[in-house]
Amino acid sequence: MKNKGGSLARRVLIINGSTRENGNTDAILSSFIRGVSASGLAVRNAMLRNLVIHNCIGCCQCLREKTCHFQDDMSDLRDAITKSDILVFASPIYWCEITGLLKTFIDRLYFFHHKENNHLIAGKKAVIITTLGEKDTDYEAQVLVEFYKRCMRSLGIDILDMLFFAELMDQDAITSKPEYLKQAFDAGKHLVDSL
Repeated sequence: MKNKGGSLARRVLIINGSTRENGNTDAILSSFIRGVSASGLAVRNAMLRNLVIHNCIGCCQCLREKTCHFQDDMSDLRDAITKSDILVFASPIYWCEITGLLKTFIDRLYFFHHKENNHLIAGKKAVIITTLGEKDTDYEAQVLVEFYKRCMRSLGIDILDMLFFAELMDQDAITSKPEYLKQAFDAGKHLVDSL
């Protein structure tokens, strides 16, 4: 995909780990995507709830043979990852962590630990977008922040920003927080500044 100047457009891949369709995470991401698009970056929103991604079975075939045991939608996502400049990991908090959908996806990133695969992901940038029902973001997100830092560090990914949107328990809670949608739009629009 080329931009108006004829050069290859920079790409953003959103990994949407929300299990709830049309919920708060989707609304935040919709605004974020509008911001990214307004800046001229190409963006893809991969909704994990609509994909078939098997749980990692710990066979370590990816470390021995640099290929994964499973042929599922993760194959397409691995290709999208290699073509992207920025990865966005989005999820509501479930029990102080990400959703099972996003955890399964991250488990399957183990593929990139093979010495011949690591260069395909190392050096990329990441943005973390998290919605949560509680008001106390610092307490609620402690475990999550450390989890992301360790995962991204092990893959060689630089975290650009972590955005937290609190008090979004009910499905339509976002309607009473228009400032969150503006914050998400602005974050998406200014993402280009980090490239």
